[in-house]
Amino acid sequence: MSAEAPQLIYFISGMWCSTCAKNIRESVAQIEGVDSADLNYASKLLVVRTNTATNSGPLDQSVQAKVVRIGFGIKKQSDGWILNFHESLKRESNRKIPWLLVSLVWFFAMWSSMLAFAGYAGGELSSDELYYLALASSAFGLPAILIGVVPFGKSGLRALWFSRLLTLDFFIFFGGMCAFTISVIALFSRHNTTYADSGSMIVAILLLTKKIENVITTKLTHNILFQLHPKKKTVNVFRKNKWVSAEVSQIKKCDLIQVSRHEVVPFDGVIGTDTAELNNHLMSGEPALIHLKKGDQIFAGAIAQADFNLVVTAPQGERKIDSWAEAALLSESSKSRYAKIFSKIESGLVIFAFSGALLVSVTQAVSGAEMRRVIESFFVGILIFCPCLFASIIPLMKQMAHVALLKHGIMLSRVDALLDVSTIDNFYFDKTGTLEAVESDFSPVNQDDEITLPYLNALAEKSQHPILRGLAIKGNFKSIQKIVEHPGKGIEAEANDGTRIIVGKDSFLEEKGLRVPCDSPYPYVCINGIVTGQILVKSVYDSNSLAFLKNLLALCRKAKIEVLSGDPLAGAGSQFTELDEKISYHGNLAPEEKAARIQDSSIFVGDGLNDTLALAKARVGFRLGQRVIGFAPVDFHLQLPNLDLILDTIQYSKKYRKVLIQTACAAFFYNAFAFVLAGMGKFSPLGAVISMFVSFSMMLLSVSRLNKVQEVQL
Repeated sequence: MSAEAPQLIYFISGMWCSTCAKNIRESVAQIEGVDSADLNYASKLLVVRTNTATNSGPLDQSVQAKVVRIGFGIKKQSDGWILNFHESLKRESNRKIPWLLVSLVWFFAMWSSMLAFAGYAGGELSSDELYYLALASSAFGLPAILIGVVPFGKSGLRALWFSRLLTLDFFIFFGGMCAFTISVIALFSRHNTTYADSGSMIVAILLLTKKIENVITTKLTHNILFQLHPKKKTVNVFRKNKWVSAEVSQIKKCDLIQVSRHEVVPFDGVIGTDTAELNNHLMSGEPALIHLKKGDQIFAGAIAQADFNLVVTAPQGERKIDSWAEAALLSESSKSRYAKIFSKIESGLVIFAFSGALLVSVTQAVSGAEMRRVIESFFVGILIFCPCLFASIIPLMKQMAHVALLKHGIMLSRVDALLDVSTIDNFYFDKTGTLEAVESDFSPVNQDDEITLPYLNALAEKSQHPILRGLAIKGNFKSIQKIVEHPGKGIEAEANDGTRIIVGKDSFLEEKGLRVPCDSPYPYVCINGIVTGQILVKSVYDSNSLAFLKNLLALCRKAKIEVLSGDPLAGAGSQFTELDEKISYHGNLAPEEKAARIQDSSIFVGDGLNDTLALAKARVGFRLGQRVIGFAPVDFHLQLPNLDLILDTIQYSKKYRKVLIQTACAAFFYNAFAFVLAGMGKFSPLGAVISMFVSFSMMLLSVSRLNKVQEVQL
């Protein structure tokens, strides 16, 4: 397939799990004229790459007809689709497994298990009493099975029918129906044997893990796009010879709008006033003040340093940053290279489980068991083989990884990235704001206002909140008696003299009922409810980054490092290249040029909007700090501007890979052992329950090692 091969982009609705995404991906890939199809469950975007000789019209109709036939909604994305993407994603993220369904299945399964265990204990109970206990257990367990396997059945049968895929969803559905059938037959035959308790408990566990997977993905979709103005809904635009307020989404090309000081420019355009001043560090990475004149080009994402007018040339959906976001979202669809591997493993596990259950029943038949026992042994085999339990552990592993890393200050969006990180040796770093420390200074509203500084000095000395990281301390101190830190938002404090201090973003101040002059990426400082200034940030060289690079090379001995920067100064990266021969530096690069240098199997670390294309191009992306409100798709978001967190992530990724392999091996050996026992007819209903509990506990104990992230010690 050539690099110029055309592609079709679609938004898919109606998926309830990653199995649905796999079904659609495999089905579309089989269409004649399709080279490849990638579908990311989080973004809901299907990217179809076609042959250059293929007429896209008929192929488009074939793709849409195939997806609709399978049972999902599909909408082709036209130019500027990013404008409405966030709302489409928000609506689709509300499609979830109801907690009511999960709770109901668990309620019935627990009652079924308690009644069944009373029967297993037996004691002096008569056969009639044991039968009534089995009947009562089934009265709770059988409805739980029927209710719980419905979503699995829809997903698994659809994948088997349309894509010829044997999935674990189908195995779960089939296993549940087996437990239901044999239990009903036994009860009508007046036997006190039932599998309703074990079957319903397995379904309850698997339904809960599916819900956990869905919740994780839903949370991630809310962070999938950056927004320059999450709260700002209107701008002032010049229409009919006067300035009026208009919705941001209603602004069109050639409209003249007002941009206020400290405001992030919302559109691409040209300067409409004689002069303008701006800081372009979010777009270029460089914090220097830029002076422009009438007619000069400016891009959304720049920060105004003075009031000016702007003639819009690209409204929302057509801006440069929108094209970056589109590239990032589409790249996410092709990053999960492990998807096909896991799909093959899943199909193999299902075939293995069916084969094992069949062999168990054949063994019983050869040994001369009665027909009822032969049929029952097949159903027992379906219950005791644990590929579905191993599959249920994988979402739990992902959840553990999310929680462990988040407690460590690392937000994880794509768990498969942990498998990539452990094997990648090519590292790319943005320079300004990433390998350079953030140093900040207080800018008062009134230049002679020194009331605030003593309180800020005390806060900077006592607080570890990143909003005050690197604040220059100068002058006197005021004693602080109480500090409350709000992660990702700001700080509240109270001085000994009763003065209330609030430091935070404009949204945080609004939460506290305070008004700010205008939207700004910089934190505001309030004294007793009055805005007294802002904390402005500038980049300086940080010697700590050199220590980090040394430690990275020590941890990953085959690593090669490139520092990429927009800094035009010659020799700006000499301090890095002199550190080690494995480090190279490239400066004066535009965002597109940064992305062009990055190889596919690589890690990129950046902190600004200008790094979006590079983050999309790299196999794994790390975003550092809080310079951008929200973020485009990125694998790891380091909440604190601490590069050492990358070392901890690399070490944790190796642990994650090891635990995954060890748990899979444990599941395999368990299955082999269970097969031998089942073939010997050693499994009763109680044995099936105990087997399920032992296997699940064994795997849960194995993956519990992922609960802790250890700091790298070099």
